[in-house]
Amino acid sequence: MAEAKPKKAVYLTNKELLAEIINAKSKGMMTDKLARMLMMLTRKYARKGNYVNYSYNEDMVSYALMMLVRTWNSFNPEKSSNPFAFYTQCIKNSFSQYLNQEKRQRNIRDQLLIDQGMDPSYGFGDGTSRSEARVDDEEDYDASQQLAKEILKGIDQVSTVDDGAVIDLSDDGSGPAAEGSGAPAAATPN
Repeated sequence: MAEAKPKKAVYLTNKELLAEIINAKSKGMMTDKLARMLMMLTRKYARKGNYVNYSYNEDMVSYALMMLVRTWNSFNPEKSSNPFAFYTQCIKNSFSQYLNQEKRQRNIRDQLLIDQGMDPSYGFGDGTSRSEARVDDEEDYDASQQLAKEILKGIDQVSTVDDGAVIDLSDDGSGPAAEGSGAPAAATPN
């Protein structure tokens, strides 16, 4: 008969984690053993397939540990006997927060690269709202430039004389500003 495979060792059990949390809460501070357990849980979670290939994986682990140190005491053993799920969710949320921070930084960097005429990172602008916002900004910019040109065109047609009277320099030489101002009408250049 074939030999039975040895049972895989469990690195952390709910029962041990719950006992250590109760012990740490009674002391009023995080124990070294609880800290090691949370580090083990975080490192194990960081080896999941959707997190393992990030170049800043260690930074994500550090951020998650920092968040666990800040929030470890929020688990209430009287409400739940499953601290493993509670802390795993905390780690998952910390990883998501860190990835969102990295994404914002990457988008800023890529936008700066584009502004300098260089190529952004692979996948930049694939369905992101940042590129759509850029199009809206360009349309607003074009509209404001057009308005500025129209205003400047109107200013070129109206000029002031030394005494402050406004003279219309349009083709016919007459206009409401030139009438009754008492100033001689200026000739328009051809």
